Amino acid sequence: MAFSFPDVIGEYMTAPKRYTTGGVQYAGYFEPATIKPGQVANLFVFLQNNVSVPNKVTINVELPKTGGLFGGGSPALEVEKTSFELTLQRGEAGLLTLPVIATQQAKSKAYNIGLQLKTKPQGAPFERIRPDKFRTTLNTDLIDSPVGLNLVGTLGATYTEKQVKKAEFSISIEGKESVTDETALEHNYQTVFSDKDAEFFNRASQEIELRRVKLDKEITPDGLYTALFSTSTVKFADAGIPLRVGEAIALAKILTYSCQYFLDNPENYSGLLLPMWQRAFEARYDTTDALDVICKVGYYHLLKLSIAISFNLIAQATGKQVWSLDERQGVTGFIADNVETGQTLELDFLYLPLLIAGAYVSKEVVLPKEDVKHSLRLLQVASQNRKTLFSDSDMAKPRQIFTNIIKKAIK
Repeated sequence: MAFSFPDVIGEYMTAPKRYTTGGVQYAGYFEPATIKPGQVANLFVFLQNNVSVPNKVTINVELPKTGGLFGGGSPALEVEKTSFELTLQRGEAGLLTLPVIATQQAKSKAYNIGLQLKTKPQGAPFERIRPDKFRTTLNTDLIDSPVGLNLVGTLGATYTEKQVKKAEFSISIEGKESVTDETALEHNYQTVFSDKDAEFFNRASQEIELRRVKLDKEITPDGLYTALFSTSTVKFADAGIPLRVGEAIALAKILTYSCQYFLDNPENYSGLLLPMWQRAFEARYDTTDALDVICKVGYYHLLKLSIAISFNLIAQATGKQVWSLDERQGVTGFIADNVETGQTLELDFLYLPLLIAGAYVSKEVVLPKEDVKHSLRLLQVASQNRKTLFSDSDMAKPRQIFTNIIKKAIK
């Protein structure tokens, strides 16, 4: 099996068009995208070295001025340094954070800041280790964005790259009032993927490929359900939500459904398992028992996938996407992080979206001799006894969606 370096940029941002200069591929954005004079915004640029040797990168920053067509006048944006160097190791990916301040002279308009990269690979011969374009194999019917789900390394992201000498990133200045932002302007670079990460990734990929037939026999829907029922009961109790029987059944069902969503599709199979095995190797965890790896090491990954899938199942049930992608991504990270670390989780986040989706797919994950309607009634009774569930006025919509799904499923 050939040693490979996965795409990393697509895990952190949607970037179907990327820049490349001398073997370094990059994409970025401003946060916030609009500021007032005197305020600071961060330009976040994700870079990945796509050659097989270290790459010395000199970055020159070109700042706009307030003038017209030929860019005369006073500076519109300022940074601490307009030139600095980085060295990216073989296959390394990282995040460059470049704080930018809007000057008091900046006009209300959009400005472009330019980054000019000069690269110098440190060694010869060298070869390219990531492709210049890719189309993901991920089925997007229930996962409309892979960002933040640890899927891109395995299944890839769809992108093409453009060779440039200079890349430009846009930010808007709005308003005339003067504000004072004391944020430091010092740039920062943080490695997010290293050669060591690639070693764990490839080791996990190789083991899953070699054990594929055995894994298919070990990871069955019934086995998954039983193991996830038990694990979820402990995990959510630690997060301050002791599960009632109907809730534990529905939660185990949506988790099992999410597993099968990947395992039943040969192209997406590794999207579920590879990140779990990679994490297990990083932690030196025994991978002999597949269900144990999924529940003990892989639960965090599975939970994030299940939450993303649940939101889109709710969209199927209601005929429209109720929440924006930013809202869904925020909720996904919040729930998974709290459960993983044992921090208190509000009850609403158990039902929205997981148990709503669990009720929706209840008839698609059926256990031997199970009375599905009885299981749904247990969930209905559990929700009715949760007096604070969806009690806030802004939770009226989720309450109605859950009620409608339960009623329809029990009929």
